[in-house]
Amino acid sequence: NDYDYSVPKNLEHTNAEERRKEFTRLKFETAHPVVRVHPLTGERGLFIGGFAQRLRIVGLSNTESKDIIRLLQAYVTRPENVVRVNWEPNQVVLFDNRITQHYAPDNYDGQPRKLNRVTIAGDIPVGTDGKQSQPIQGDSSTYSVVAGVS
Repeated sequence: NDYDYSVPKNLEHTNAEERRKEFTRLKFETAHPVVRVHPLTGERGLFIGGFAQRLRIVGLSNTESKDIIRLLQAYVTRPENVVRVNWEPNQVVLFDNRITQHYAPDNYDGQPRKLNRVTIAGDIPVGTDGKQSQPIQGDSSTYSVVAGVS
């Protein structure tokens, strides 16, 4: 979570430091599967992204991890694997982060950009071997409580 809320100083907004302290007051670090299985569709997807930059693949050196993550991320971000949204007024876009990555390029030419981010508690990621993500530091399980769907 420390990496998730690190914001370059030139992009900070009012009360950014106070907000960051709240989000990072408890440290969470977790080992996730590189390939995760979507809990509803069974689809397999690479569970990587910008957050993986500060971590490594368990069992590999930092250099090996960075090289493999870089190669996988290069595949994910190929044009044929990317969806671009042409925004319209009052439009809402939802991403299922269990199978997609979200990246917002800075291409709005200095115009105001308002983003409301909502994170919905969800299932704990499971790899192709059936093993769930494992906490390394901190216990974020209270943020993953899922109500049953009938």
